[in-house]
Amino acid sequence: MKLGTTLALCAALVLSGPVAAIAQDQPEKSEVHIGAASVGMTYLPLLLAKQLGYFKDEGLDVTIAAFSGGSKALEALMGGSTDVVAGAYSNTITMAAKGQTLVTFAAQVNCPAWIFGIAKKNEGKVHSAADLKGMRVGVSAPGSSTHMALNYILHKAGLQPEDVSIIGVGQAAGAVAAIRAGQIDALIVNDPSATILMDSGDLIPLAEMRTEAGNKAVFGSDYPESSLYTTKAFIDENPKTVQAVTNAIVRAEHWIAQATPQQVADNVPPEYVGDDKVLYAKAFENSRRCLSQTGALSAEGAQTVRDVLTAFDPGIGSASIDLGATYDNSFAGKAAGRTP
Repeated sequence: MKLGTTLALCAALVLSGPVAAIAQDQPEKSEVHIGAASVGMTYLPLLLAKQLGYFKDEGLDVTIAAFSGGSKALEALMGGSTDVVAGAYSNTITMAAKGQTLVTFAAQVNCPAWIFGIAKKNEGKVHSAADLKGMRVGVSAPGSSTHMALNYILHKAGLQPEDVSIIGVGQAAGAVAAIRAGQIDALIVNDPSATILMDSGDLIPLAEMRTEAGNKAVFGSDYPESSLYTTKAFIDENPKTVQAVTNAIVRAEHWIAQATPQQVADNVPPEYVGDDKVLYAKAFENSRRCLSQTGALSAEGAQTVRDVLTAFDPGIGSASIDLGATYDNSFAGKAAGRTP
């Protein structure tokens, strides 16, 4: 072989090394569709990963579709119109009981940051959940995580789910409008809507799920809710894509952990902040404790969710469910080892 040819081949091999390494890390899918059960405060890691360009840094073109509740986002996933859901971890358990394998791969929160309260008109009439029999209660959507949490609260109060009328109102402007217009008697909602309604006096809280004490009073411990999950088949076929999504989410969680409330309000897409950034910043501070900083879901949290579901749905308790198969922290673990 001539010297020139040898040098050319060596140069080609040297140049191909980094290119090959980069190619190995490329996600299988560059376009990813994420169905979001909400765009409330507990979905900040998703919103900010998009807004701050973290998905793009991972080679992803992410489209976020906001649904009125988790049940609608889940339907989209099962129907094949979305790749990933940003929604309740509890859905992986309810679907496991039906023989479907869904896997949470990135937690957005450690607790749900919900407020459960009554409309101002019912102050003095309703003192606890036990007094809600026959009344209309707002949830994000029927079958959603807020609906499941409400069922548990009613169960603890000695009521059955059918003792109240469930009204789907979303978690944003629709929820605020519904309680102010008198369309519902009670509501379970997260921030910023919760802070808006409590500051205005339109919502009188009965249960607080933003603090450690509040979660313990309702669920017995912190209750992980908002997460990113998909089908096991999607993860098996697209592990690099799932890793890239997780990298962006965990990077956003690290950013949030160091940010001031005003910085968060300044960086969330304007359509989700509303007209009052000061109020949004306050709402963030109220819910901040619940936001995950690692993207990992704890075994204790997973068991708490199953215990809550079992309390009002015995079928969950009797079903053969491998709880460890409903979440996978390996992607978050790898993401945590990266430098933001």
